[in-house]
Amino acid sequence: MTLCPRCGAAVDARVLARRAEIYPPLIARIQADNPTWLNEGLCPTCMMQYAQQLVTERSVFSLNVATDPHTTFPYYHPAEETALSQPERLLDYPSFSGRGVTIAFLDSGFFPHPDLLAADCRLDPMPKWETLERSEVQDLLQGEPSRLIHYVDLNDGDILEGTDQPSLWDTARLSWHGQMTSVLAAGNGLMSGGRFRGYAPEANVLPIKVSRSNGSIPESEILAGLQWLLREENWQRYGVRVVNISVGGDFPRAWEESELSLAAEALSERGVLVLAAAGNSGSPVLLPPAQTPSVLTVGGYEDANQRGDLLAPRGLSHCSQYHHNYGEVMGPDGREQKPEILGLARFVPSPLLPATPTFREAHAIGALRDTLSGGDDEHARAIMAHWQRIMHVDDPRLPDQETLLSLATRFDSQEEQTLHEVWYALRKRMNAHKWIHDFYQHVDGTSVAVAQVAAVAAQMFQANPRLTGRQVKTILMATAMEMPHWPAEQRGSGIVQPGAAVTAALRAAGGVGYGLPQSATRVSESRLRKWIFQGKVPRAAVLRTGSHYHHFTYFSYYAPHARAVSLIGSFNNWVPDAMPLTRGPNGWWHGALDLEPGIYPYRFWCVDARYPHGSGRRDPENPFFTESGLRTYHSVIPIE
Repeated sequence: MTLCPRCGAAVDARVLARRAEIYPPLIARIQADNPTWLNEGLCPTCMMQYAQQLVTERSVFSLNVATDPHTTFPYYHPAEETALSQPERLLDYPSFSGRGVTIAFLDSGFFPHPDLLAADCRLDPMPKWETLERSEVQDLLQGEPSRLIHYVDLNDGDILEGTDQPSLWDTARLSWHGQMTSVLAAGNGLMSGGRFRGYAPEANVLPIKVSRSNGSIPESEILAGLQWLLREENWQRYGVRVVNISVGGDFPRAWEESELSLAAEALSERGVLVLAAAGNSGSPVLLPPAQTPSVLTVGGYEDANQRGDLLAPRGLSHCSQYHHNYGEVMGPDGREQKPEILGLARFVPSPLLPATPTFREAHAIGALRDTLSGGDDEHARAIMAHWQRIMHVDDPRLPDQETLLSLATRFDSQEEQTLHEVWYALRKRMNAHKWIHDFYQHVDGTSVAVAQVAAVAAQMFQANPRLTGRQVKTILMATAMEMPHWPAEQRGSGIVQPGAAVTAALRAAGGVGYGLPQSATRVSESRLRKWIFQGKVPRAAVLRTGSHYHHFTYFSYYAPHARAVSLIGSFNNWVPDAMPLTRGPNGWWHGALDLEPGIYPYRFWCVDARYPHGSGRRDPENPFFTESGLRTYHSVIPIE
């Protein structure tokens, strides 16, 4: 045991929060309160206190309208002027990353973004991406292991294959949309320090370019992409279990009359899950293949860039429906309403195309914003001059170069008027690029929403490879968060719930959790004894008895490669190893506590080859959480 450098309480040194683990907006505050604190870490209790300070300081209303000009995305604390990541807004099951599953993307074009590199890539030191030309980025990425397992370019009737095709490395505008969808689903967040990862950060990616050289995407090209997957069972050759289609056909018609829809049906018959974006016009019109019965058609919702505590009181009050297309189709079981499910469709972090003028300017914007916030006048002047040199001179949204250079020359933080002019110019450029990070912008649309649901499907196939695409579709719809107050013809089954969907896949027939109870379940003593008698829970899993309430909380964690797993939380002063879980069959670890009424934040402490001293992990099956002061949440057990 050691002492927390802030409160002096005894704490296990392994759970002290280090700088790399701390939620970035809290670091400056910790240092201001504790001038001698370097990186000794803080105890979980102190970190939660800092987190709650931040929570209480957040505005009820967005602060984006408090600036001149207004920023394009909502935020609620001056230190959090960015877009939240996908996992911060909808909790997922991070134990499953899509590993071994391939998602095929049909889109206008692609680029092998660094966030699609494999987990074993070795970029040491991390390159300064903003300085690299396109050819340098290509040379660097081609020397690293990638999760792009193949590439297909349907080039005006020709079929070009292989990751060395020039169109894959083109940074023209057609490449952006497919880069966006593939990274939203399968990006590992490399260029954001892991923060802006997708739900399937280890999935394989198969990009299929379906646009013509003039930029058009006719239905015949989309059809050709599906036909390529069907030809000689290429879908099976490359391990494709999920097909993401973020583009639509030429005009609406019955699915039985559409070759594109029939091809999607053929893939579905082979067990593949095909997903399509509903469209963004808000009209009762569906284009192929979105009107195909077997296709999972995805609409959108908006969450105002807030955390996804949908189960909390007022948790749904900030959500609203996106303006997606909708309609009714005749399926094998009668009339079906589409879209069937909704994904997050606004203010979603997405990577900028590397080695482009926009990419370089976004980095300069971030650097200038940081220096202005820190009061570093000399550095700010240098960055402003750099910004002026790399601007697009033909962009009418820009302040002209002479104005910007003049600002850089006479900038002085003591001159309030000049400072206002600088911030005004800076925010105009932030807005022009939808800036949220040096290398990322925020995006919207059902193309954005469908990519997230496709990633959750990849997690589900990894969790239970025996599932068919139809079964995955059914589970996704069954576990969605219902939105009964939204129009019935547009809401589908509700908002996708990534963690719940993967949990259900694990416990479906053929899954390693089949027949097991879910973690964080309150259970009577008699029911717990029955589970033990049935062999669902090991007898040694009962960690503590003696409560007068005769009710237990059952915990389980899937960690087949772990050497040890224990519970840490406010109920045991966050001490690792004090409450070890018992290993059962199929890689599950079990435990049961008889906790008295209260609210208990907790984590699993997992020891494995990657973390031989252990690391704390949120309970992925528990939808209740609290902010921890770390980059990830604590799970919470509320007991009445």
